[in-house]
Amino acid sequence: MKQLWPVRVIRRRTVIAAAVTSVLAVAIAAGVEEQTVRYVFTDEFNGPAGSPPDPSKWHHETGRWTDNNELETYTDAAANAYHDGQGHLVIKALKGTGGHGGYTSARLTTQGLFARNHGNFEARIKFDRATGAWPAWWMLGSDYPTAGWPRCGEIDMIEVYGQPGWSPDSTVHTADDDANDTIIQMPVPGGVDTGWHTWRLRWDGHTGQIQFSKDGQTYLTVNPGDLPNWPFGGPGARGGNAFMILNLAIGGDGGGPVPESFTESTMTVDYVRVW
Repeated sequence: MKQLWPVRVIRRRTVIAAAVTSVLAVAIAAGVEEQTVRYVFTDEFNGPAGSPPDPSKWHHETGRWTDNNELETYTDAAANAYHDGQGHLVIKALKGTGGHGGYTSARLTTQGLFARNHGNFEARIKFDRATGAWPAWWMLGSDYPTAGWPRCGEIDMIEVYGQPGWSPDSTVHTADDDANDTIIQMPVPGGVDTGWHTWRLRWDGHTGQIQFSKDGQTYLTVNPGDLPNWPFGGPGARGGNAFMILNLAIGGDGGGPVPESFTESTMTVDYVRVW
């Protein structure tokens, strides 16, 4: 089993097993029927070419990032996160730009802007699968600043690793009684290519159950009883909201060795919707 610490350095890891920003009503297909969906968060990334992410929805985290032995410096520069003018957000990691040396990239979060403890979270994303790059769409419990990680809980809807031999996967993290990381993790069936795919997290606010799907096919279900100290809602949970993160790391435990030939890597996001 690979060793991976996605947020903070921890002592030991136990593997158990493999505010409304906008409202929009639309009709989507649900099997053979149609149902009306009222989004509580949506970003279709329709900004002009070169414009930054919407600051009412996304906050830039900036600075040198060393967790997990990563190599990137996160910036709020347009070169690292921008609309392409065709309805997409591009997050781009670059080698040796902006006077930072090493690598620059972007880490966007909804922390302080949007958080939720149930519902459907969906994003359509394309990854370029560059060796040495580590893009992800994921969530942290909103009490992260006070509870710390992993007590706050972490849900990784999709992580794509540049580390050779590591399969893209989805993971749920909680803490045991000694604050060690405990996880349930599942490789994405069929892996991840360089095309568009739709990723969805279904979070049941009544039971706390979490389900992961790719292009409409569910491949991982995690229940509150499957991990200790469940922080994600449901009966008896400590529970609370979680905020979303889009980021592209370089190197480190998940990115792996960065080849000398590396110049850039991108993750391209068509939309993020929550209902």
